Amino acid sequence: MDGDARERARGDRPFYVGYLELPRGHRVFLMIAVPLVLIGLAVGAVGLSRAQPAWGDGFWQTGEASFWRGTLVLEPYPMLHVRGEESVETSLLVEMGKFGSRDRFGGAGVDGASVEIRGRELVRDGRRVIEIDPDSDVLGPSWRVVEDAAVRAPVVMGDERVELVGEIVDSKCFLGAMKPGAGRGHKACATLCIDGGIPPVLVVFPDGEGAAAEYWLLTDADGGALETDGGDPDVAGWRGVIGERVVLTGRAGFVGSWRVLALDGLSR
Repeated sequence: MDGDARERARGDRPFYVGYLELPRGHRVFLMIAVPLVLIGLAVGAVGLSRAQPAWGDGFWQTGEASFWRGTLVLEPYPMLHVRGEESVETSLLVEMGKFGSRDRFGGAGVDGASVEIRGRELVRDGRRVIEIDPDSDVLGPSWRVVEDAAVRAPVVMGDERVELVGEIVDSKCFLGAMKPGAGRGHKACATLCIDGGIPPVLVVFPDGEGAAAEYWLLTDADGGALETDGGDPDVAGWRGVIGERVVLTGRAGFVGSWRVLALDGLSR
């Protein structure tokens, strides 16, 4: 086919050449298609964000450290009972990173002592975790025994057996260290934190708008720390369902201002 024949076969169809002006048909197509694609991406992003669960109002203190005085208890997990305006306020105690604080106090013989602790708080829905500061050459030890801060807050475990539906989370991340600090996307992180000694908590999410979530500190059936690598065969699989919807059964009680579930069974 000679050049004239090829030209006649091509007719008036536009042909794009990078160094020439864009054909009119291409310009019209792009002027319509590009805005539609951008609008579609924006609408999709808004819809995706609205479909995500709320992260909650967890707060992590990152500025200057604070001081708390109260009674230190080590069972079932290290915690501090502080005298509040109307009742005892109980805070869980953890270290920096993904670690609980049992090793810090384990050999000190201070269970039940009055202490002052320096650290930073993580707070959500009235629940508090205190991340203990490292010892410092400038500020000194992060905790010390004092004489005027005794607070009575016994462990109270009843015979009532309850069944609860919720999600097992690590208390530090969920109360403010991570957003989101729940769900399967946070499962690996929560598992590492709980393996490191961060106290596990069952969060029972509210059914209706305006209702408050319930927080249950998890212990073994005897009220001791819930271990990830052993214990009652009826609950041996609890580590595998961290970050997922789960049904737990056990005895209900209190440790200071924290609800406690002495776990004796689970199912999905």
